[in-house]
Amino acid sequence: MAHSPAGRPPRSLLPRRSLLRAAAAAPLAATLAAPAVHAQAKKTTLRFWTSQGAPVQMAAWKDIFGRFEQQNPQYTVAIELYSDDDVWPKLTAGYAARNLPDLVSYVQAYSVATLAADDLLEPFDDVVKAVGEDDFFPAMRDVYKYKGHYIAATLNNQTSSNLWYRKDLLEQAGIAAPPKTWTEQLAAAKAMTKGDIYGNSLPFGRTSMTSTMMVNFVHQAGGLIVNPDMSVGFNSPATVTALEFLREIIAYAPTGATGYSWGEVLNSFVTGRAAMAPYTGRPIAVVAAQNPKILDDISVVPYPYSATGRPAFDCAFNSLFIPRGAANVDGAKKLAIALFEPKNYVQFLHTAPGHNLPSLKSIAASPAFFDQPLMQKFRPQVEQMMASTAAARNLVQETDKSPYNLKAGNIFNSGVLAETVQAVVVDKVAPATAAARGADKIAEIMKG
Repeated sequence: MAHSPAGRPPRSLLPRRSLLRAAAAAPLAATLAAPAVHAQAKKTTLRFWTSQGAPVQMAAWKDIFGRFEQQNPQYTVAIELYSDDDVWPKLTAGYAARNLPDLVSYVQAYSVATLAADDLLEPFDDVVKAVGEDDFFPAMRDVYKYKGHYIAATLNNQTSSNLWYRKDLLEQAGIAAPPKTWTEQLAAAKAMTKGDIYGNSLPFGRTSMTSTMMVNFVHQAGGLIVNPDMSVGFNSPATVTALEFLREIIAYAPTGATGYSWGEVLNSFVTGRAAMAPYTGRPIAVVAAQNPKILDDISVVPYPYSATGRPAFDCAFNSLFIPRGAANVDGAKKLAIALFEPKNYVQFLHTAPGHNLPSLKSIAASPAFFDQPLMQKFRPQVEQMMASTAAARNLVQETDKSPYNLKAGNIFNSGVLAETVQAVVVDKVAPATAAARGADKIAEIMKG
């Protein structure tokens, strides 16, 4: 099963005028969407959307919402699952019909920015302030500050800007330490490619992981996709350097890597087919469950960067927000605040040890967060990943000086970043030519 860090950006978004016209034409749907009330118990049902529906996650939600309902007997919570592929059609239909969930979780910052541009989010200031503004890691808090107000909160973090590696295979290849630069990574990948083991796995498909990593590669080479003045920065020496690196390292990737995304990259490392791979903290739990014989041999470091660039990290900023037009805004705020209560929050984070990282400093420093066998075993690695996410960026706001990029979702969803990679590694287009073509497409999107 593919494991995407968070919901993918929208394939399309109805313009706000279209949404409002559709909503005005749907009085019956609006009537049906009135707050759900049980006649006898007089309880209001809060609709909670999430993509996290694995058995261990559903068990955690049941416990967390059970505690919430005991503390707030006027409410019950109904869990409604979405997938990465259908969240945007469902949200679009919900806005059009005025039939919206009360609280939505796990949607990426790209999509939240698009909703903000269309004024389709309830203010989230009350939630952030009740949880504790200063308790959020600044990057996790400020990515959702738009026009002086909070529009969402980061429920949890994860970065794919990690390099998982096999300590035993690195030692067998005579390499003393994991790579810190792309040059060292290339040398290690070449040395560990032997027989049916490949030195390195990366996504090269026209997929969301390829686009995610391409943003990070450009940053790690010292460049930007969009400059702080909102001009296109993609056609740069940094982008060319990143594409040259990808063109070279694909020689040490498994057969079929030109179609890889999240699931394939994870599987190649977990099964032992690849000696190194980028990913979030998910390999900890997956290796423990599926290939425990290599558990003592895996570790992780910050993803290497260009010797002429800089360290850089990407984060999905998995969100928690209230759609504008939700039936029970006050109840949704209470529920959102409850999700950050220490007992609830730690239980949720432990459903994917090392993969779900806290956005609150107090939880990151708490003994309870590490009170889990895999978390204890991999504590140094988890602490390293938390440090990386605390310094992370993404296309929504690439630098401290960058304004909120409301076109981020459009750029990401267009596929131009992954297509640029494919042009180089599949179609053998020169990196400089591919960068220029990609920049032209991004410029058109920025104008739209």
